[in-house]
Amino acid sequence: MVFSSRPRAYDGCVSPKAKVEIAQEHLAKAQDELYGDLRDAVQWAFASLEAAIDALAAEEDLAIDQQHWKRTDAAKELHRRGVLPSDPSGLHRELNVLRKAIFYDGEELEEDGFSVEDAVAEIETVVGIASERAS
Repeated sequence: MVFSSRPRAYDGCVSPKAKVEIAQEHLAKAQDELYGDLRDAVQWAFASLEAAIDALAAEEDLAIDQQHWKRTDAAKELHRRGVLPSDPSGLHRELNVLRKAIFYDGEELEEDGFSVEDAVAEIETVVGIASERAS
């Protein structure tokens, strides 16, 4: 028997089109927060990228099992397959570490060598591709 900390209501079986809509909503929130709280922009950007990766991974039959590290691997594979023009796996990993540092450890957002604006711009591309493929 397998036990999960996730409620049964959330089983990860959301259609790629619905995941794209979620990615778009989260991206809009990240874009809004670029002029507000950059910490929130990081959180929404990460959530948007994850939802877009989920949508594209489902289209390409890549298992993610609602795990961050599998999404990172899927992002790399999506680029290798030519679905994405660049590999967002490094951005996915970096945003995950950054959001944990901010929200779990209470660290301040320091943009040394990292631009939230650039991250959101890269995510716009991924979400755009996911949107085109889900239409």
